[in-house]
Amino acid sequence: MTKEKSHFDLLENRHHVKEYDVDIPPKELIDEALYKAWKTTPSKNNAMPYKVFVLGPNEWQKKRLVHQMVHSNHKDAEKRAMARGEATRTEGGRPNPYYEHIKKNPYLFCIHAQPREPNEFYTRQVELGMFFDQAWPSRVDKFIDTSAVEVGMFIQNLSTYLLEKKIDVSYTSCFFRDIKKWHEVGLTYADYRPIMLMTAGYKKVYRKDIIKFYSELSDIKPEFKDMVKWI
Repeated sequence: MTKEKSHFDLLENRHHVKEYDVDIPPKELIDEALYKAWKTTPSKNNAMPYKVFVLGPNEWQKKRLVHQMVHSNHKDAEKRAMARGEATRTEGGRPNPYYEHIKKNPYLFCIHAQPREPNEFYTRQVELGMFFDQAWPSRVDKFIDTSAVEVGMFIQNLSTYLLEKKIDVSYTSCFFRDIKKWHEVGLTYADYRPIMLMTAGYKKVYRKDIIKFYSELSDIKPEFKDMVKWI
């Protein structure tokens, strides 16, 4: 009997996907992981003020548009950095190859902010005078920090459940926040600003393998001692 991997082992072996395999994970496994992530992710006031839009295997046109949005945002960020004197070069208009997973993947999760009406308990609290900020569309940008933290917990849970099924995942937060820019290119499925993009599928090539092939330099996170300090 094969011993199941611990959560540590699963997450320790997660890597950014440069290219996904052509084989497509069954929709049932994706649905199961999404359900488990929904079920186990906490939320302030049980509001879950975000929505997960799943672009499946047949939504190549929308994925291409999302990829263009990511690439355009990256170019703009480089130009702004050069104007501020914080960078001296751009990639010359070439798409960053490590965004390729946004365009070519079996499943793309576009997670956007979403106002929510209160449940029965909090509806009563509102009647008694409580301010339920997640219910107000005009407050989306005010509670976006809370939404983003909760989305982070959601995608961490989702990642774990997918990795348990040997399905790889990758992320990016490089995109225009203004939903009007999405609507202008035809991406009209959401009404509120995006928070995170995540892809899933069976990996063909990891980013780390490409980096290792072309460079001897280490591409690693800061040391534990530099991240955690006991007071």
